[in-house]
Amino acid sequence: MKRSKKISVLRECARNKHICRCFYEYDKSYWYYYINDFNDKFVLGQEENDFELNGYTIRKIDELQKAEIKNDICEEINRLNGVAGQIKAPGIDISSWQSIFNSLRECGEWAIVENENEEIFHIGIILKAGKNKLTMREFDADGKWQEETKIPYKEITSVSFKTRYIDNWRKYLERTKEG
Repeated sequence: MKRSKKISVLRECARNKHICRCFYEYDKSYWYYYINDFNDKFVLGQEENDFELNGYTIRKIDELQKAEIKNDICEEINRLNGVAGQIKAPGIDISSWQSIFNSLRECGEWAIVENENEEIFHIGIILKAGKNKLTMREFDADGKWQEETKIPYKEITSVSFKTRYIDNWRKYLERTKEG
């Protein structure tokens, strides 16, 4: 799909709060998003799955293979169930990876940072957003905090925040005073 067509679809979805079906080069399937913001580098959307929103994800626009408007009965169901009323831009600066991670850090957000090409997954606290890399303190599958991790921006395919997964871990780790 041509870049201009992708941009046109993203614009239409953002303007009219349509669900956008997004296909990425590293995934055989697709993702459904309500598009909150986009520019020539990144797209920010609220993930929609089975009539629920599940946090925000930022992905590179260059890795978006195809975007489609999912204009069907699901949008009407989401409207009737109040899901469409929950669409809200989070106020994150998506100019660059550095600005994205600085915005998230300043808001106190925890994040999932992925490299879906290599199936690499990081979850935790953003410590520093440098010019070329991110520094995080992540935790493992047992909720044990690890040493600082440095992640080059060129290795990142997506960042997610305010998801149910992150929120549940955060509640547990803050409650146990391990964070």
